Formats: sequence, C-alpha cells, structure tokens
Amino acid sequence: MNKFDYNLVRVLCTLYDTKNLTVTAEMLNISQPAVSQLLKKLRLEYDDLLFIRTNGKMEPTLFTQKIIPNLKRSIELIELSLNSQGFNNNLPQKDQYVITMSDLAQAYFIPPLCMLLDNSKLMTKINVIQLRQEEIELSMRDGNLDFAIGNFPNLKKQNQNIITEKLFDDFFVLMVRDGHPLLSKNEQEIDLKNLNLIQINTNITGHSEIINQILKDFNFDTKITIPYYSAAPDIVSKTDYGVIIPSSIAKRYNFYSQFKIIEIKNEYNSIDVSVFYHKLFRHDSSIHWMKNILLDNFSKI
Repeated sequence: MNKFDYNLVRVLCTLYDTKNLTVTAEMLNISQPAVSQLLKKLRLEYDDLLFIRTNGKMEPTLFTQKIIPNLKRSIELIELSLNSQGFNNNLPQKDQYVITMSDLAQAYFIPPLCMLLDNSKLMTKINVIQLRQEEIELSMRDGNLDFAIGNFPNLKKQNQNIITEKLFDDFFVLMVRDGHPLLSKNEQEIDLKNLNLIQINTNITGHSEIINQILKDFNFDTKITIPYYSAAPDIVSKTDYGVIIPSSIAKRYNFYSQFKIIEIKNEYNSIDVSVFYHKLFRHDSSIHWMKNILLDNFSKI
C-alpha cells in the first residue's frame, strides 16, 4: 500500500480477527457489501488475495499473516493517541456500557464510578449485570457485554480471546463483630476452632475456589451458606458468625469500626482484580475510552 489508509487497514485488521464479513461489517457499523468492496480494494493495493474462504471462514493468507502485526500496531497507536486527550466529552464514548461484576465488585467500583461520571458531566450510562464466567466470552463476542470487572480466574486462564488489564491485588480477611467472645485480648487473633462461619458460594467470580482452599487448610466450620455477600455484614454484626471477605470490601464495611478484621495467612490467599474485554473490540475507540478511565482511576499497580 503506497499510502496508509486508516479505514482500509481497520477493515483488514477486523476481518483478520473475526474471519467473517458479516461480523466485520457489524463491528465497523457498515454494510457487508461495503466490506466486500473495501476488501477488493485492499487486494488490489497489496496484489494479494489476503483472505481465502475456507470452511465458511475467511482465512488469512501467508502474506496477511506477515503484515498484520505492524498494521495492528499502527491502528492501536492511532486510536490510543485519540484517547490520550484527557477526560472530556469530545472522546468517542458509547451511549451505554454493559459491565458484569459481582455484588462485591459493585459495592467497590460503582459508587466512585458514578461520582466520576457525574463530576465530569458525561452523558454515558452504565448497565451492570451478573453473568457466570462461562457466559462472559460469548456475550462479549456478540457485542452484548463490554467489560467484566473483578476476579475471573477461569476467564483469564482458559480464554485467549479475552484481554486482561490488571487493576490491583487483594486478599481475604476474616471479619467478625467488635466484641466477639472468641477474640484474644489484643483483638488480633481469634479462636478459629470454635468459630462458626458464613460461607458464600458464588459462581459469578473465582472467590469460591480460593475460599474453599482456605476453609480446607484451616478446617473452618461453616454453618450457613449464602449465594451473595450483601447480607453477610448484617449477619456478622448481629451474631457471633464470621465471614471470609476481600480486604478492600471489609474496609468499606468497617467505616464505623463495628467489625474486627483479622489477617489470614495462607499461600492461596491472593485475589487478582482485573478488567476484561474481548480482543475483537481492542481497536474500538469507545472501548479504549472506558478502559482507560477504569485503569486511570482504579489501578493500584
């Protein structure tokens, strides 16, 4: 190609990711015939077929595989430069972003995110939903979900179609009410053998896997199991039950010092909190816009 054409290169990069003319057209908000015409123009420019239809998919030629890394880097640099102007209404945000996160993540992220959007007078809307880890990739691929925020180990380890941007590390602590009868005199330790726990069993995040390992290692006795954390602070404040909960959330709940927070020393006690989005949309400037807001305001790395 004698002259760099942003729109042509974007079509080529998107088609390389989707391997489908229809999906490429939907992602770029143009018609399928327009994509076909642009592909013809690209073939003439490069004097190569670029893609060959095989088993219903547009498979890249060897030439395309050779040039695609540099073209993608060029697109990323252009779109990142567009998003580096600062936090203002001129950036290409969407009217609404759909984000999946657990009830705990909602308690942590949504209040400051609402304040951030309100203070900046932005018109975009946030729609928070809850999906199981196995539902996230498909929903993102279909364009029904923009981001997942929180601890999703299966999504990170098993799905190469998802891009992960780390926000911070967290860890679990034990939370009991102030004045609990099993607390030591210095209130830094507690009689674990006689403590009854509330267990949260959720398939929304990866918390259950870590907690189950901690329960096994410490031989905790769980008397009640609930699916969400939202009821746990009220139960703990009114009973002698304890709950294993992320440190960042325990600190939020302990605003009035009505709880005692006890460290749990365990090799498995690590929570990776990240933002996830689909690689099909990594060149989408509106996704970059919101991703950068999340990273700039919540990353502790």
